[in-house]
Formats: sequence, structure tokens, C-alpha cells
Amino acid sequence: MKKMMKAGKHLHCLILFAVSCGVIQFHSQGAPQASNKIAVNTDRPSAIYKVSEKVVFTVSLEDSFSKEVKVHFTLREDGRAKPCAEGDQVLSPGKTSFTVEHEWERPSFVLLKITAPDVDDTPTLAGAACEPEKLKPSLPKPEDFDAFWNAMKTSMDAMLFNEVLVPVPEATNQKIETYAITLDGINGSKIRGYFSKPKGNGPYPIIMFVNAAGIYSIGTRTVTGYAERGAMAIDINAHDIENGQPVQYYKELENSTLKGWNHIGNSDREKTYFLRMFCSCYRTAQYISSRPEWNKKQFVVQGSSMGGGQSFVTAYLCPRVTAFAANVPALCDHSGPIVGRLAGWPRWVSYANDKPDEKALAASRYYDCVNFAYTIHAKALVSAGFIDTNCPPSSVYAAFNALPGEKTFFNMPKAGHKVPPDWVKERDKFIATELGLEEK
Repeated sequence: MKKMMKAGKHLHCLILFAVSCGVIQFHSQGAPQASNKIAVNTDRPSAIYKVSEKVVFTVSLEDSFSKEVKVHFTLREDGRAKPCAEGDQVLSPGKTSFTVEHEWERPSFVLLKITAPDVDDTPTLAGAACEPEKLKPSLPKPEDFDAFWNAMKTSMDAMLFNEVLVPVPEATNQKIETYAITLDGINGSKIRGYFSKPKGNGPYPIIMFVNAAGIYSIGTRTVTGYAERGAMAIDINAHDIENGQPVQYYKELENSTLKGWNHIGNSDREKTYFLRMFCSCYRTAQYISSRPEWNKKQFVVQGSSMGGGQSFVTAYLCPRVTAFAANVPALCDHSGPIVGRLAGWPRWVSYANDKPDEKALAASRYYDCVNFAYTIHAKALVSAGFIDTNCPPSSVYAAFNALPGEKTFFNMPKAGHKVPPDWVKERDKFIATELGLEEK
């Protein structure tokens, strides 16, 4: 973990050969750990370097493998189409490794992809960073960004919550009470989730959960766990859908009305699907922090992936938020390709002949965590995986670096788009501290 890290130009790539020993194994997303026979090691555990330094990747064949293995490698800087280096090698008991070296000329990330079909159909990935704390947003914040969202907030502040709280007996006991909650959202939509709190009048700290992409039900387990520890907790579905329904209900939505939801209306800032979602974050935060049981001191928001992006959004829209934890956040640096970097999920802007869809690009600026970050003063814990191709680390750092307040970056050199145990431990410690709770 490192506090306030930094990032910027081209890489010079060099291929060398060596005998390896003591490697660290990297796995692509979703690959079972025992399946890979290829391992990759960077020459320093942090995998973080400075301009003018070089990173050395050692690609190695596990000692237990006895036959020749054909290996193809590709190295890309910040996801660019043109590889920085690529080639083919043959590993065998007589030549157990080769190295790929990269001399850094600017702050950036590189991703090394190793494919060896004779060993495993799943590629092995390894990543490294150069001065990521110096990475800058790809475009400036729109001049009317704050005015746009302030107008949205003013409109929502005139609305009633019209909350409906339905007790959930199986998630209620002598210590806590739990409810299925429904609030009014914008444009006739509904916000649905679960709310749990200790029995009594408080005062209590607040924790709010926002969720990753996908069409699914949320449950009560997350909120009841924190209520048992003395916090008011609320968890909302990212979509205007019912919770607790059969799996088929969600599959049908995914294949019908919500098919391609993450690109619906994305050429218009007033019509994008994400407008309702982001406004729901604000409505929920305003509701929970308006309850008399809140201690008016501690309010934490946390989420992963799209939930990580929504954590940035909630902290911006609701200044009552005192801290947030965002794991591999999506919705960062939508315009990254303009400066040669990968955009974060959902790849909002399409490109043709290297030119962006101008309408989508214009709309995306109002839904970019980079631009929400500039005026967030809540304490932040943010993470990125160096082999994450869904929410590339460069996009996450672009947003993190724009945060003006107290912040900590949790680097995950070996992680893809996941929720690794090390992150969970760090996140839970952070949340407990910020809520004033005892650590579990």
C-alpha cells in the first residue's frame, strides 16, 4: 500500500535471456491458481518504477514440467493497439526462462501477456507501473460540470422520499432490525435495497453499499453484519428492479428491457442510463443521513468495480460522506484513448478511425469519476489491479490523482478485476476505523 502515488512517454523494449529462480506466479482473471505452468516475476515485488529505470519480467517454466513449451509474449503500454514488444520463445528443461526488459520514458502501466496453448488455454498476465502518481486526467473537467449536478440535486431535494420499509423477520433479532426499503427515484423510478440498524435511537455511524455491474438481487447479509457491530447500514440495487426474485427474473431482464443497459442513452447526458443510477446514490445518501439515528459524524460508502465508481459519485454528490473505499473502480477516465490510454469500463465512447463519437464523448465527461474527484474531500481508500483489463489501473490512478483530500492507494500488482483477500483486509480495517467500530 502506498499513500498518494504518481504517473506520463514511450517505452524502449529489450529482450534478454536468463536462468530464473524464485518466481512469483501471476494469473489472468478467473484462472484457477493450480492450472498455470508459466510463471512471471518482476524484479521488484512492488512492480513500481521511476522514469529512466527499467522493469525486468522473468518468464519461467515450472520445474515440474518436462517437455518443450512454445510461448508467445506481447507487451503493451496502457493498452495501446501497437505492442511495445512481442515475440516467440521455446522453454524447455534446458532453457527454463527468458526475460523481457522495458526502459521507462514516461509514467504509465505496461501489461505483459503470455500465451502457451500447450500448457494452458488461459493467458498469464503480469503488470508494472512507472510513477503512476503522475498520471493526469485525459481531458479537463467541463466548466459546467458542477452546475449540471447541482441542478440535479436541487431538483431531487424538492422530492419526497416516500420511503416504504417492510420488515425482514429472518434478518431481525434482539439486537437489530432489518427492512426491505423502497425510495422514490427520479423520473418515477424506484430505489430498492435493504436497511438494517441496531435497535434503539442511536446515535450511530452510517455505512452505505453500492454494487458492481450486472442484473442480480442483493441480500441482507452485508447490512446485518454492520448493524450487529453498531452501524446503520443500507445497500441499494444499482437498477430499478425487485430484489429476492428467482434467477429467471433477472435473466429475462438481462435479455430484454435491460439488454445493453450500460450503453443506453450514452450520447446524451440527460438520457443516459447512468443518470438514474447516480441520482439514486444521492437520494439514498440523503435519506440515510437524514434519519435522526445518525451520529452526524461518520458516513462511509464502499463498493467494487461499478460500485467503486458509484462510491466516488456518492462522495461528490453528498458532502455528508466522510470516507469511501473504492476497489478497482469503473467509470474512470472515459476519454483515456485520446491520450493513448485505455478507458475504464464501460468503454463509454466508441471510436472509428481513431476518432471518438463526439456526442458520447461530450456526455461521458459528466459521468467520469475523474471529474467527480476534484472536489471530494472525504477520506479515500482506492485500489487497482495491475493486470485488470476491465478497469485498467491507469484509469483508476487518473481519478485518484485528482482527489484533493486525504487518500491512500492500495496497489495490487498481481490482481486482475477481483476482490482479493489483501484488499478485503485493508478495506475492512479502513471502514472500522472510519466508523469508529472495533475490528473484526
